[in-house]
Amino acid sequence: MRTRSIVLRLAALSAVCAAALWFWLGSSVQDLRVVVLDVGQGDAILIRTPGNNDILIDGGPDGRVVERLSANLPGWDKTLELVVLTHPDLDHVGGLPEVAQSYTIERVLETEVRSPGVADTAWERELAQQHAQRLLARAGTALALDRVKLEVLWPQSEKDLETKQRNDTSVVVRLTYGETSWLLTGDISSAVEERLVQSGTLTDVDVLKVPHHGSISSSSQEFLEAVKPEVAVISVGKRNKFGHPHPVVVRRLKQRGANVLRTDEIGDVVCQSNGQDIQCNP
Repeated sequence: MRTRSIVLRLAALSAVCAAALWFWLGSSVQDLRVVVLDVGQGDAILIRTPGNNDILIDGGPDGRVVERLSANLPGWDKTLELVVLTHPDLDHVGGLPEVAQSYTIERVLETEVRSPGVADTAWERELAQQHAQRLLARAGTALALDRVKLEVLWPQSEKDLETKQRNDTSVVVRLTYGETSWLLTGDISSAVEERLVQSGTLTDVDVLKVPHHGSISSSSQEFLEAVKPEVAVISVGKRNKFGHPHPVVVRRLKQRGANVLRTDEIGDVVCQSNGQDIQCNP
């Protein structure tokens, strides 16, 4: 009887392991998963493609991003196929040095803009150890992983990087999978939004990562009219000193009919797409 009990327990354990493996390998084969990670007052977005390639856009202000990556990736997956740094302000680059210490990074998409800050210097030092391929972000640059397409919309030229406002040098990416799409905007202001509207490159999107944590300096009426998001995700810290998100911005988004989801209220915001439809929590 004891032998039979052991066999049954082993069978049950095998079933659990198989179910877990199916979750990470099987269920994700058909779906794209985009997670706006709860990293406090900053940005960090994890994209897991149908073929289990991992893309990280920004790293938040500190090492909390590693904790959130561990919670959203299987323990055996220690490779990030692509890291996108929108711009080197602390709330976007601060956690990337610890990410580089914890994960192998294959490629980095970035601009030439650098910061004299400690975090950006540490990121450069860690990248030198990684030997990652470094790609220059310009409008028209496109990358594809498992039928998931990333297209850079901003900056449009080197001249766009000459501004003293680092927020306005943010890499803006449109993510497309099948008939579903996201617009990931860094910290651009309404001045860049206006340039994007005028360029004619903006299209309707299902999900908008709201620019600059919901600051009043972004999310203009004209911009929101151009992208018409069904879901608007605000990456923001609880009781932050900047007053983000601004009530006016939240009102504009809701008036446009967008479902507003905030990391300070619900934690990680998870959206999953089968190429036809998107479901976001909650």
